[in-house]
Amino acid sequence: MSADSSTASTKPQSITIGGRELASRFFLAPLAGYTHLAFRVVIRRIGGVGLCTTDLVQAQMLVSQTRKSLELVATSPEDNPLSVQIYSGVPEQLIAAARWLEDNGYEAIDINMGCPMAKVNGQGGGARLMCDTSGATDLVGRVIDAVRLPVTVKMRLGWDRDNQTAPQLAAAFENIGVAAVTVHGRTRQQGFHGSVNREGIKATVDAVKSMPIVGNGDVRTAAEALSMIEETGCAAVAIGRGAMLDPWLFRRIADLECGRTPAEPTADEQITFLSGHFHEMRKQHGDYSCLMFRKFAAWYGARLGIPEDLEDRLRRFESAAEFDELVGDIAKRHGERESTVPTALIRVPNGPVEKW
Repeated sequence: MSADSSTASTKPQSITIGGRELASRFFLAPLAGYTHLAFRVVIRRIGGVGLCTTDLVQAQMLVSQTRKSLELVATSPEDNPLSVQIYSGVPEQLIAAARWLEDNGYEAIDINMGCPMAKVNGQGGGARLMCDTSGATDLVGRVIDAVRLPVTVKMRLGWDRDNQTAPQLAAAFENIGVAAVTVHGRTRQQGFHGSVNREGIKATVDAVKSMPIVGNGDVRTAAEALSMIEETGCAAVAIGRGAMLDPWLFRRIADLECGRTPAEPTADEQITFLSGHFHEMRKQHGDYSCLMFRKFAAWYGARLGIPEDLEDRLRRFESAAEFDELVGDIAKRHGERESTVPTALIRVPNGPVEKW
């Protein structure tokens, strides 16, 4: 797609999935431990996001209404449109969770078939489901039959290089009424290593007739988001780590898509985002938010122009009052930092993927 201002639209292109018209084709992908309610809310305030999906939730835990599962599916009027991602290898658990979501007013369900973690795969969920295409199709079909909500699926290209079942599964899912499929362009064997295989995503797009395929993986810039669509033919793009590293990424994409030069966030916008994220988190988690927020400091520091010594204090603050004092200091010294490289990127498991 060209970003030429003479042909570009004045607003982002919308997309309809499962009967829901989404204002943008660029979505916030779920990232375990990061894309919680507070982050989704402050990302939405910046603009440009078409859809957000919750962190993945174990289906039986949701039905049992454990504290952790209810925290993961917590939402608000500002957090819309939203999909809830559930996982399990047991059909009855997925069906019960889907019905619970429908009964409690949620609007869409996403089934995870992409998580590479052993604790998820060991239960028969996540990427393990891709090893049995007929079984996976039957499982998803039973969920679709059990609820009136649109059901989508997120998966990888396959289990390993020799078993890339995404195209076959996508075609089967389209036939049973899946509303859309998100494809992360790596296999389970790759984990988060190596490069995303856009040809594999394109093969999945080519395998379906009209069901939207959402491309996912290695999108860190607005140009990469638009080129994902150009190169693969996918209908939309889901962005996870790229959005965590640059919360203004969706706004940049909207600008570029509409032929505008993407604007850098002002110092006031960066400070407002930092403060807003913490205080939205505090509404849900109270004083525990001080501990929860620390993991964001190492990469917020570079993106938000926070001097290194104040970034270090953000990793150790213990109260809301101390946080607000820190924000005041950051505002006074904003821009002193010269490095734009995050101190620490979002951590992914180390070692052989078999050990994850």
